[in-house]
Amino acid sequence: MSEAKDYGSTLQQPANYVPLQTGKYDVGPALNAFGQDFGNGDADQKIFQIDNRFFEYRQIKLNARRERLSKYYRTHMLPADVLYSIAHFIIERLTLEHPDYFSLKSHSDQEIALECKLTEETLVFDKQLHFLGTSTTSRSPRPDYHDALDALACQVQEDFAIVCKSAFGRDWLGAIHLCMANRWSAEDKIGQPFQQVHKPVAGMQNDTRTAAAMVDAIVNKGPYVRFAWGLTTDSHLNHHPRVQVNHAVNRRHDRRFEPQSPRLFMRTERQTLWPFPEQRASLFTIRTYHKDCEEIRANARLNSLLISAINSMTEQQLHYKGLGRDRDRILAWLVRGELESAPSRDLSNAISRILNT
Repeated sequence: MSEAKDYGSTLQQPANYVPLQTGKYDVGPALNAFGQDFGNGDADQKIFQIDNRFFEYRQIKLNARRERLSKYYRTHMLPADVLYSIAHFIIERLTLEHPDYFSLKSHSDQEIALECKLTEETLVFDKQLHFLGTSTTSRSPRPDYHDALDALACQVQEDFAIVCKSAFGRDWLGAIHLCMANRWSAEDKIGQPFQQVHKPVAGMQNDTRTAAAMVDAIVNKGPYVRFAWGLTTDSHLNHHPRVQVNHAVNRRHDRRFEPQSPRLFMRTERQTLWPFPEQRASLFTIRTYHKDCEEIRANARLNSLLISAINSMTEQQLHYKGLGRDRDRILAWLVRGELESAPSRDLSNAISRILNT
């Protein structure tokens, strides 16, 4: 892995996303045109963002697959033409966005090979992009890659989902490769329609007509990028709802926020949605970022926006985001940050912000 380690030392810093512009918590679609500048330069133009945390994300995926692949990767009625088109698209984007790390070669008259320099793997496909196997100078993945989508997902830092739609209008989740799970499970969601998948999301308009319009937009329009965020007391990437029993560290992700020894992170997902109208499908990528809330607290503008956003949450939304018990503790800690940075601020005003009066 010496070559991969050398690459790791030259990879750029992760992109920075803090989606608090309005100071209001919102679960609406908020679809932005893909490629919009969010202050991260070239990274905002890419679907697959590779940075100096690549090997950490890669290891999370390998650990998840080793635990039980079917817990993290599922397909359901995934049409062959959809799998081909999306695999072709991913390979093409990787070679265009990151030519230093990915290159495509003819392996034989009937085979092609994607050389992945960061993982030191060469993925071999036939001309229909059926996955044939892996050639590697390092340790082979265990279990072996199941198919093209599984193999490609392990070369990037994003998770994948594929939305499919029939000619008669029915939609369903045809594939989910979700190793950085955030309190939801591939096993629980695979095969479900969009409306059912999003039923637990508190405050989301999710009637039949709205859900159908959203599916139509992501299958036929775009591409789009959107963001979702929440707060968590740890920076672990895998927040699967069913904790790994035999893990060396049996982590739980519902620990209370302790103001005396505060650990709080904004967990942000950058989600891209790429349409495949001819195949009646959409590729949905999910990239997870963490930002230490100490950094937000030290920035008066961001701190104020975060306080406002938390105050805008309904009781149902606070419960859905796991903040019901800790809302007041977190707000008090954030407001103390305001008072520390601006001692002359009226104390009654700060208290009213905590109580949202």
